[in-house]
Amino acid sequence: MKPIKLRVPRGEAHDLLDDLTAWASTSGIDPGLSTFGEPDMAVSTDAQILYQVYVSESFFELFPQWRTFIEQ
Repeated sequence: MKPIKLRVPRGEAHDLLDDLTAWASTSGIDPGLSTFGEPDMAVSTDAQILYQVYVSESFFELFPQWRTFIEQ
């Protein structure tokens, strides 16, 4: 699997982590979650977090809302 980058609003990050955990427990695949710090980003609730994950299409079939956060 190729890594996928997701740019997620800080306020929704907890939901992503919950969904990744649920998907990993049912799929048996470790999503290999990594975060990337953005040096000029102020820490606020409006800030976004850049994640890198290793997930298959089945993740987006179960949780289609995360597809909109894929960074090209």
